[in-house]
Amino acid sequence: LKKHSNKERAVNSKRYLKSPFKFFGVSLPVTDEIAKEFRKTNKDAGKEHIIELAERLWNSEYHDEKKLGLRILQYYPEYLDLSVMPLLETMLAQSTGWDLVDDISIHLAGTVLEKDKRAFAYLKKWSRSDNFWMRRASLISQILLFRHGKGDKKLFFEFAEKMASEKEFFIRKAIGWCLREISKSNPDEACDFLMKIKGSASGLTLREGSKRLPEKMKILVSGI
Repeated sequence: LKKHSNKERAVNSKRYLKSPFKFFGVSLPVTDEIAKEFRKTNKDAGKEHIIELAERLWNSEYHDEKKLGLRILQYYPEYLDLSVMPLLETMLAQSTGWDLVDDISIHLAGTVLEKDKRAFAYLKKWSRSDNFWMRRASLISQILLFRHGKGDKKLFFEFAEKMASEKEFFIRKAIGWCLREISKSNPDEACDFLMKIKGSASGLTLREGSKRLPEKMKILVSGI
């Protein structure tokens, strides 16, 4: 990471992400390449070793190292099971920005959810949190499942209906984003839900959620 550091990118990234952490200024493609190379040269690394490494990187004062820890975990999907959910929950609680929250939710928690339905209990817990990043995680952890016509849509709709009137941008955006993915394989369900929350949801949520709907449905949601 030091070898690929860039002072200007470090300053800009810290400002853009509004992060309290230090930055080397390493681009995401480079971070990914480091994680891929690690996996390639450490194919037989045990679960305990990988989890410990990810935790040590996460506990760094550098944002880039936290990101690398998450990416390394992502390249060991066989180790992402119910037993790592407490760690992911801790990471989410310690996150201060969308980029870390989204990586943990979508690529790590999402992988566990696909394997083990018991992990949905964590989403229920996160949806009730006072921490809006945890609430965002409860929504977007299923986004890759939704993209492929899978996931527990009923549970998502339950969360989204309760959060529809929230003022927090990252919650409004998350609801719309998930509905956009759901609409790709289930446009009727997405449209019906958008109509249901139309009176309480923000314009951002409605616009994002209806982006991929057929034109007639989009007009119905927008009210034009």
